[in-house]
Amino acid sequence: MTRANRCTQLILSTFVAAIGLAGLDMPDHPGSALEPAAWGMSITHAAEDDASSSSENEDSGASESTSNETRQEGDDDSMSAESIAQKVQSIYSDTDDFQAEFKQTYRDVAAGDTKVRWGKVYFKKPGKMRWDYYEDESLESRTKTLVSDGDIFWIYELEFDQVFKKCLGDSQLSTSLKFLMGQGELLEDFEVSMTDDSTFETPELALVPKEPTSKYKKVHFQVDPETYRVDETTVFDPYGNTNTIDFRTIEIDNNLPDSGFEFEVPEDARLLNREKDCS
Repeated sequence: MTRANRCTQLILSTFVAAIGLAGLDMPDHPGSALEPAAWGMSITHAAEDDASSSSENEDSGASESTSNETRQEGDDDSMSAESIAQKVQSIYSDTDDFQAEFKQTYRDVAAGDTKVRWGKVYFKKPGKMRWDYYEDESLESRTKTLVSDGDIFWIYELEFDQVFKKCLGDSQLSTSLKFLMGQGELLEDFEVSMTDDSTFETPELALVPKEPTSKYKKVHFQVDPETYRVDETTVFDPYGNTNTIDFRTIEIDNNLPDSGFEFEVPEDARLLNREKDCS
């Protein structure tokens, strides 16, 4: 696996995480391998599902492409969608680990409901990630966690004090998690254009998957025009709901320890699928 391919575990795992494995709570568990105090960090969640709707994706791509003709003054080749996508890819190709605080906003169109959550997220090549959700913006009391060492997803639920694991080799996970494992390229896997809201000062990419999926219709990346890091991601599902993650206090290449992505089932927690063998 090339270094360039592995980079997408960082830039695309954000929206993969936003599409599923949601609604799990994480307790503060002294002595647990998940305890952030042991390595100075924390985390949030991820997703799965599969099917397709090619016509929706084509419509989405067409509407976004019109924005390329309505960009504000100052637009040039260096700020084209393809150029920005290449620069984003390049930046994360040279990034070994990533951490940030985040604000997540989920909008349910049908219910007319908006949910806001806060947390911290960590990624490390190859394929390691950790998300911690907290009770509120103070980021003091953890409520949920998902952690992966690159081979297994561990889901630890606070309310029921139970653990669930998913093998990354499972067929039902392979599609939705392939980017976490670094098996993709932005320009190879997505039709890329600028969004209608994109400006020279705040460029925003629209990514429509070339291979249709029921998980999401499109993804928007709001990009820092100076660093070309992704500051915000928004996932649009087939029903019009949106899941936005706003990254704050981003830090890269802090040599995050592998131990922060390891997990041991606490003695007082139930492992729901104990028979699951991921070896």
